[in-house]
Amino acid sequence: MIYLKHTLDWFQFPSLVIDLFSFIVLFLIGLVSLKYYKLNKNKKSLYLSISFSFIALSFLFKLLTNVAMFYDDLINPQIGIQTLQIIREYNIFSNLTFTIFAFFNLIGLYLLYKLYQGKQTSSNIFLMSYFILISTYFSNSNYYIFHLTSLIFLISISAFYWKKYSENLFINTKLLALSFSIISASQIFFIFTTFGKLFYLAGEIIQLGGYALLLLIITHIQKNGKKKI
Repeated sequence: MIYLKHTLDWFQFPSLVIDLFSFIVLFLIGLVSLKYYKLNKNKKSLYLSISFSFIALSFLFKLLTNVAMFYDDLINPQIGIQTLQIIREYNIFSNLTFTIFAFFNLIGLYLLYKLYQGKQTSSNIFLMSYFILISTYFSNSNYYIFHLTSLIFLISISAFYWKKYSENLFINTKLLALSFSIISASQIFFIFTTFGKLFYLAGEIIQLGGYALLLLIITHIQKNGKKKI
C-alpha cells in the first residue's frame, strides 16, 4: 500500500489536505447528482450519485489510513520501543482501511464505466466483479495493481467523454473528459511511487488538478442549471 512515508516529509500534511479536498469534491458531486435524480427521476443521475459516493467514501478510508500514520510520525513522536501488539494492531488497521479504500474506489470507477457502456451481460458483470476482487486482494502487497486497475477504468471513462465531446461539442463534456484524463495521468505517477518520493508528490498534485476541474464543473452546473454533458 502507499503510506505517507513514500512522499517527502514536508508534503505529508499537504497530501492529507489534498485527499480531504478530493473527498469533499466527490461527495458534492454525489449530492448534486442525487438532487437532480429527485427532481427528474433520471436513473443516470442516481447512478452517478452512487458511483461518486463510493469513490468519495473510498477517500475517507484513505484519509483514515494516512491520518493514523501522520499522527504516529509527527503529532505523537514519542521515543521508545513499541510493543509487538501495538505494531500488529496498527498494521491490521492500516491494511483494513487501505483494502476498503481500494475496493470502494474500484467499485465506484466500475459503476461509472458501466454507466456509459450500455447493457452488459451477466457473465461480463461476473468477470468484472472477479477482476475488482482480485485487484483489491493483491493491492495491499502490490499497491501498483490497484492504480493500474484504476488507470484502465479511468482511461475508458476519459475515452468515452472525448468521443462524446467530438459529437456534441459541449463545454461540460470537454471539461469532464479533461478532468478524467488528468486523474488518469496521476495514476501513472502513483504506479512508480517506490522509484522515488517525487512520483507520489507529482501524482497527488496532478490528481488535485483533476478534482479541482471536477469542482469547477459542478459549480458551473449549480450556478447555471444543469447542462447536457
